[in-house]
Formats: sequence, structure tokens, C-alpha cells
Amino acid sequence: MEPQPTVHTPARIGWAMLRILLIVELVGGAVVLWNVVLAFIAASNEPLGSRLSLLLAVVLSWLWIGITLWGALTRRASWVRGSALTIHILMFPAATGVLQGILGDAAPLGWALLALAVLGFVAAIIARPVPANQNAGETSS
Repeated sequence: MEPQPTVHTPARIGWAMLRILLIVELVGGAVVLWNVVLAFIAASNEPLGSRLSLLLAVVLSWLWIGITLWGALTRRASWVRGSALTIHILMFPAATGVLQGILGDAAPLGWALLALAVLGFVAAIIARPVPANQNAGETSS
């Protein structure tokens, strides 16, 4: 009997899926952030408060995804799973809003968001944290 648990194959697959999805979301978030910055500058006649709140919300959510990705790449800690679960649960209503036509005719974007939400949720459930005294893939004897 092994003294410490090993990292099982489903957990490895979950972490790999989660990292890939978070990279895709970080890149997509950068595109959204760039468009919001351009819209922020272009809409100088709009009230500053509403423009600034949208900009801050996009910046903070992009940073949140980036920090979660960093945690998934470096530590695979339990907080990464909780953060990823929260991100992907919040993507469900975002995808629903896009599919209902809030952003115009953006059905492909809505379906992509929904697919990312489902896949990210499943990946975060499958991924398990690695114990602090055990490196990924190694067992002590």
C-alpha cells in the first residue's frame, strides 16, 4: 500500500483541460478588454461612471482568470479549483444573455461561451489538488 495518494489519470486530464481552457479564456478576455478600452476612449460623451465601472469589471475579471491560470500552472492548489468553478458557473448566465440577443446577433459567441462554461466546469470537478508534499507524478516511498 502506498503511503501517499498518487495523482490519478482523470485528475491529470482535468488539470490539462483546465489549463487549456483558462489560456483560451485569458486570450479571449484580452480581446474583450482591448475592445472595452477602445470603446471607453471613443465614448467620451458618455458619463464617466458607467464607462469606468464597465472597464473595471472587465479588467478585474481578466485578472481573475489570469491569477487562476497562474495557480493552475504552478501550484494546482485547491483554491484554483474553487476559483475555476466560480468562473465557469458565472459563464453560464453570460452565455445565456448572449444567446438571448443582449449583444445583438452573436449566437456563435454565446455557444462558444456555453461550451467553455460546461467544459471548464467539468474540468474543474475532475481536477484534484496535489498534496503539498508530493510533486505531480511522483510518489515517495
